[in-house]
Amino acid sequence: MMKRNSLRDEIGKKVLLFDGGMGSMIISAGLGRNDVPEAWNITNPEAIIDMHAAFIEAGAEIVQTNTFGGSRLKLESSDAGRALDPVEVNEKAVELGRRALDRHGGEGCFLGGDIGPTGLFFPPVGTLTAREAHRAFKEQAQILERAGIDCFIIETMYDIREAMEALRAVREITDRPAFVEITFETKPSGYFTMMGDSPEKIAEPLLAAGADMIGANCTISSSEMIDLVEEFTLVTDAPLLFQPNAGNPAMEHGIPVYRQRPQEFADDIEKIVRAGASAVGGCCGTTPDFIRAVHDRLTHGR
Repeated sequence: MMKRNSLRDEIGKKVLLFDGGMGSMIISAGLGRNDVPEAWNITNPEAIIDMHAAFIEAGAEIVQTNTFGGSRLKLESSDAGRALDPVEVNEKAVELGRRALDRHGGEGCFLGGDIGPTGLFFPPVGTLTAREAHRAFKEQAQILERAGIDCFIIETMYDIREAMEALRAVREITDRPAFVEITFETKPSGYFTMMGDSPEKIAEPLLAAGADMIGANCTISSSEMIDLVEEFTLVTDAPLLFQPNAGNPAMEHGIPVYRQRPQEFADDIEKIVRAGASAVGGCCGTTPDFIRAVHDRLTHGR
């Protein structure tokens, strides 16, 4: 059983298993169309604890706080978010994660502070400045750090500039492990972010800025991500983390529905590990059943 203070020692020595799609879980549990998932930390705390617990019991070794959209800039982008206090949202998320670990046998689990994108764009698409992004990320990172997370997961970043500001903000306040996941799209010429960044373009700057592990999550399916892993291994020897979606969604009544089955997902994750991943997990549509299937495959080969 791993001890919480030994996470950095475990990186690269074994395949670490992250949790799955918290946002998808909250949507399935009844999140309103105009509601903010992070508000559930305050209004539905037991539901959030139960979701964390389900991933812990499925075998996840790193669970992520419900703070993907918890930066001040992201919260202020909606009426519902503006009504929330970023300090309360993030502190409560860490508290709920810890309660889940304590209640449900998570002695060997680590709690990751989840930082997602602001939802804004740098020029020439938008008007976001590096200073604004950095300030928002640093505020969120400071709250998560004080509240007691074990590591940081900077995820679903579509612009290397924004990812770098988030990582720099984290590194200004702590030396805790920090993992960065960029989200890529499949193009005829390979894998690129929405802003045209390739794996080669993002790897060196993130590692030089202090990322302990880099990789990709969201947007693409587990089968599509296999070749992306191989592209990463061509440009870096660093530990790699990948968390794909549960296939490509179909829209039903305005809600994305994922059709992939857990065993199919586990088949692809096994290939992702063989291709060079040091850590794996799931993103949109991946329930505890998906993480359990991956855990069983990684530990028992079934």
